[in-house]
Amino acid sequence: MNIYIYGNDLFRGKIHTILDRANIKFKVDGEVKNIDTLDQLKELIKSDPTDIFLIDQDKIIVETFITRLFKFLLPKDGIKKIFLDKYGIGDISLRDYDDLAIYINKRLEAIENAKPKPHEITSIDDILEDDALEALADMV
Repeated sequence: MNIYIYGNDLFRGKIHTILDRANIKFKVDGEVKNIDTLDQLKELIKSDPTDIFLIDQDKIIVETFITRLFKFLLPKDGIKKIFLDKYGIGDISLRDYDDLAIYINKRLEAIENAKPKPHEITSIDDILEDDALEALADMV
């Protein structure tokens, strides 16, 4: 799993500081990477929407009647909320940047818990590969 950061330099700096302070960069199997262009962000979301995308709130465009009339108010490098919703990128607003570390840690734990453990049987193939089938045959 990768963590991608999209926003202005101040936003990126705050995020990197939080990730460093919470040692999240060492817990992630993938990489922590800054995204510079909107096209690159869209391609990454399309390719793997299960990654963590940290997007500056100022870059998310929520279409309303006013924003359709006054398009000059919208950021040119903004991403539409409809696009994020289409790919299941959750809209989580945090009041405090420190809550971000808690959210990422919980997400990483959930992913780790979702992975099958080495001793768990997850399919019939696991049983056939295991010696359990031979043990059952000996019992009969």
